[in-house]
Amino acid sequence: MPRYYPWFAYVPLLELLLCCFNAILFLLLSFLCLRDFRGRRTQWGGYLFPAILVVFALLFLVHLATLIVIGLFGRRLLFLDTPEVAANYLIPPLVAHLFYRSEKESLTASRVWKISLVAWYLVSFLSGAAAVNAVTGTWRQGWPTWPVIIVLFRVLMVGAATWCGLLLWASRRSNRSALEASQRRWLLILCGVWMSVFLFEGLLPGEWGSILEKFLPLGFLFVVTYYVERSTLVDVLIKQGAFVFTSLLFLTLYFVFVPPLLTRLHFLTWAGSLVWALSIWPIVVLAPWGHRKLAAWLDRIWLGRRFSPAEATKYFLSGLQGVISENELARKAEDHLVAIFGSEVEVLLVAPPPPADPARNFMIAPIRLAGESVGEIRIGPRPHHVRFLSQDMTLLASLTDGLAFLLENLRLREKRLEQEQREQELRFNASRAELKALRAQVNPHFLFNALNTIAGLIPRRPERAEETIEELAEVFRHTLRRSEREWVGLDEELEALRAYLHIEEARFGEGQFRFQIECDSDPAEIRIPSMIIATLVENAVKHGVGSLTDSATGIVDVRVHASQSRLRIEVRDNGPGFQKSAARNKRGEGYGLRNVADRLKGYFGDEVSLIIGRDEACNMTLVSIDMPRKARTAEVAP
Repeated sequence: MPRYYPWFAYVPLLELLLCCFNAILFLLLSFLCLRDFRGRRTQWGGYLFPAILVVFALLFLVHLATLIVIGLFGRRLLFLDTPEVAANYLIPPLVAHLFYRSEKESLTASRVWKISLVAWYLVSFLSGAAAVNAVTGTWRQGWPTWPVIIVLFRVLMVGAATWCGLLLWASRRSNRSALEASQRRWLLILCGVWMSVFLFEGLLPGEWGSILEKFLPLGFLFVVTYYVERSTLVDVLIKQGAFVFTSLLFLTLYFVFVPPLLTRLHFLTWAGSLVWALSIWPIVVLAPWGHRKLAAWLDRIWLGRRFSPAEATKYFLSGLQGVISENELARKAEDHLVAIFGSEVEVLLVAPPPPADPARNFMIAPIRLAGESVGEIRIGPRPHHVRFLSQDMTLLASLTDGLAFLLENLRLREKRLEQEQREQELRFNASRAELKALRAQVNPHFLFNALNTIAGLIPRRPERAEETIEELAEVFRHTLRRSEREWVGLDEELEALRAYLHIEEARFGEGQFRFQIECDSDPAEIRIPSMIIATLVENAVKHGVGSLTDSATGIVDVRVHASQSRLRIEVRDNGPGFQKSAARNKRGEGYGLRNVADRLKGYFGDEVSLIIGRDEACNMTLVSIDMPRKARTAEVAP
């Protein structure tokens, strides 16, 4: 049967795991903090905080090496024991100096505290020299023995913890912020735990006192890095450290329990090698999954994060889809960032943004387009003084990049719409200028034909000649009036059409031309762009009826149908018709019809249609306009 031990027999194993974990964690954090210090980002304690981390890293690395050497060779090595003892006695004065440096501005009797700090350095140096003397075995007259050294070390630690707690109490101020008060409270708790561990260590059974000693630096690291000197990567480091410790624990338990069982079952053949590999394979496969779950648990429980980075990015970008203005983009971005970070948010899309209030302690990320700042996102402090750490900053930078991308697309779309609108306005203004020139002139052929017609009627039908003169005058009056107006009443347009068609009827002769104008609504209540119908009728007379043989009777039919929101205008003629190519050449591409199409497009956009075709039921050419009764753009007042 495999050999197993009672649970308390594994306490040294737990101590070894803690020592290994601390060695890795403090070594990595030392490099990180030294980098921050060289970049002048370390504020609390100056150079002392990196120095303490380096001493802790050295202490745990040397102690781990000593435990491994003892386990392998059953003896200690002097070159490992000496730096370990020295590091132990460096810790109390360095920590005391760190607290003094951070609080000296608030002390009322700073000279007394400074003298006592020098005394701590002196006492620690002498105690450390005595401990090194005891380790090396070079005994000198009057130096304390090893049991006395252990007691002195505990007294030194208890005294240093008490001194730091009294210093924090003496430097208290009533005008501290809530965050500073929270920091001081945790530092006082740390001093109390530090003092209790070394005061009652001798009362604990077995190796539990040593285990608590190794937990104490972790507590110091957590309190200082999270509440006081925030390292930019402390959240990543803690999560990676927790995974390292958990993986070491599982691997150690595996090698404690599984190999004796497999050895007992004689799995020592080639097939046994496969069994050994398969026995550890679940740990290897589940390691990434466990890392994600552990990181998510720490984010949710310890850091108060509601979303993972991937979930936050998806939630943020999906919530900003479909925005149509910068104000809406900023408002929606603020709402979603509040949900993600659980804090007050300001999204400023102005350059340069107004300066932030330094007392608010914002987390700020600039919004950049083409390398230039066009605004920034400001995240206010979280409730209950929960700190923003490196992954919060990384997430905010990622979301800011996404916001900048959407902002750039929005501005490009606005510029494109503005450009299209300017081009449309230019086309519309050109059409209006062409129309104004067209309305200001009189077709010389029409005038020549009308005068010839009147001259021919005077000797034969003087009454009809007089009527034709009056109708010609009406056509001219309408032409002059509408040259200054863009919109006219439908009744006015139809009256001018009747006068024009009466003149054409007189020109073609009796029985050679007839016309009909119908409107199923009150034309006085309808306004249309001027010369819209007149252009279609003139086109029908010139290219339709005018192409008939002398014996055929020309017909022009004008119908207007109005509903509550739409208006349909139809102009028919019994001309010879045309093929599609002829339609383009004679009608669609004609100057008058082109002008009508451009103007209608300017007023109504895609809501209007102008169709040229053939009404096979009555064998007539048909030009129809279907448009809204109200223009999308502003009408020009008469």
